[in-house]
Parts: sequence; C-alpha cells; structure tokens
Amino acid sequence: MTKITKPGPKPAKNTFGFMDEVGLLHSPSTERLFGLGLLKLHHPSELHKSIVNYKNKTGFHSEFKFANVSNSNLTLYKGFIDLFFDTKHSHFNSILFDKKNLDLKSYFRNNHHKAYNSFTSKLIAESLEAGEYIVVLADDLSTPKHDNFEKEVKKKVKVKARRNALYGICRLESHAVSELQMADVLIGTVAYSFKIKYKVAGLNRKNAKFRLLVHLQNKLNTDYLAESHNYKAKYGIKFKINEFFDEK
Repeated sequence: MTKITKPGPKPAKNTFGFMDEVGLLHSPSTERLFGLGLLKLHHPSELHKSIVNYKNKTGFHSEFKFANVSNSNLTLYKGFIDLFFDTKHSHFNSILFDKKNLDLKSYFRNNHHKAYNSFTSKLIAESLEAGEYIVVLADDLSTPKHDNFEKEVKKKVKVKARRNALYGICRLESHAVSELQMADVLIGTVAYSFKIKYKVAGLNRKNAKFRLLVHLQNKLNTDYLAESHNYKAKYGIKFKINEFFDEK
C-alpha cells in the first residue's frame, strides 16, 4: 500500500532587487509621469561582471543614466540594455502612474512620502514569485527624518505578500552600483514611451531616446510599450509593465 504524504513547504529562494524611479510625486500634476522600476536578480554577480567587462571593453567608466542618452552614445546604451537580455533569469518589473489620475489627497492626505512608500511596497510585493525572499537596494533620495522608509516598506510588503518576504532594504548612490544604473536606464526607457503617450514628450523618431526605446521594443518583440503587459524572452527573462489606474 502506497503511503500518502503531505507535500512539505517549498524551499525559499533568495533574490536581490535594484530599484529606481522616474519623475517626482510632489511635482505638479502637469508633470504627469511618475514611475518605479525593479530589477530582480537571483545571481547579481553575473550581470555585474558583464557590466564591468562592458565598461572595460568600451572604455566607458562613467554612470549610465537614461537622462544622458544622446546620439553620440546611443550605440553604447543599446549595448548596455543588451546585457540585461543576455543575463539568464533576469526580471524587470515596473509600475507607471499618470499623476492626473492619482488621488493622493484622499488616500495619503497629500503625504507624498507615504504614497511613495506604498507604491514601492506594491511594486516589490507584486514582483515576488512563490517562495521568494528579497533584499532591495534603492537609488538614494532625500527624505525627512520622520519618513521611516525602510520600516514602513518592510511592513507593507509583509501585509501584501502575507509573509515577511522583504528581509532588507536600503538606499545607495547609483554611481557606485551598476545594477541600479541598469534599473535607471530600463525604467527611463519605458517611461519615455509613456511620456509620448501622455504627450509630455513629442514623437521625434530621430531623437536618441526614442531610438533607444525602439531598440528595447525590438528586444521585447513589440512595437508599443506604453501599456500594461507581461513580456517573456529567451533565457527565462521576464519584463513586466503595469500602468496604474486609481481604483475608486
């Protein structure tokens, strides 16, 4: 007689997240776009080594930032994005906000720091897969002493994920962390598609940032990025875009 046993708990998987943002919550709603991007890696050393080798090969040792994309360095930034797609099982998750649709007064009493912390925890929790635990390194921001960013985000992720899934979060200067630079370029490129959609930026096909956007679209086999969608590429790579709508 075959003995029936109950399945045990799934083994925990530790992962690393690198988070950056685009736009500001506290700026006027006419500056319509705010976005967060999270690069998730199980073995960050693989991408890190690729970036180091790429910088040595190209002789580029400055910080990669989407804001600095120009016609003179476009090829360099295309190759940089390619490193993400060459790294097995790398994941990128993003959430984009049209600030005209955000009711920060009703939900957060216009406390932009609490709203930022809530959106950050939402992004982290929704980026986790079953059994995953994560430590997040985020691009540094100036916040008031009473913000309690780390404590508040950990608490919110625990509620959303129904487990203590975020076991560490801290802020670092992006110029010292190559993976944060990758998060910057990816969320910046995705955000640019939404800037065109929201008519914050004009549609100029000769613009270097637009041409970088087209390069990313080609990597994802799509001709339009400014909408919610889950993309999958070879090597187990996942790329998720979530356009947030205020649920009232």
